[in-house]
Amino acid sequence: MRVPVMLFLVAALFGCAKPAPPKPLSEPGEKVYALKGTIVSRDAGEHSLRINHEAIAGFMEAMTMDYPVRGVSMEQLPPNGSKIEARLHVHDDKYWLTDIRKVP
Repeated sequence: MRVPVMLFLVAALFGCAKPAPPKPLSEPGEKVYALKGTIVSRDAGEHSLRINHEAIAGFMEAMTMDYPVRGVSMEQLPPNGSKIEARLHVHDDKYWLTDIRKVP
């Protein structure tokens, strides 16, 4: 009888937890780069896009990799296969994209 009560209490505790606040679009000390590429796929659970991007001058070679996205819901982003431009933010060992827009 104690197990169902404990499970109920744990479920109630997690059910009342507040969602994490959104991460800021920028952070002090970050570097920002222009990114151009194509959306290959997306992971809604990780809130990230897999981008096949061009070389980023002064930062990295052309490659395909996953980037977390900040400031926009996944539904608002261009569809897979779209050519995009975005801002790549880099701070210490963190990186993320903002200002993602479809280009012709």
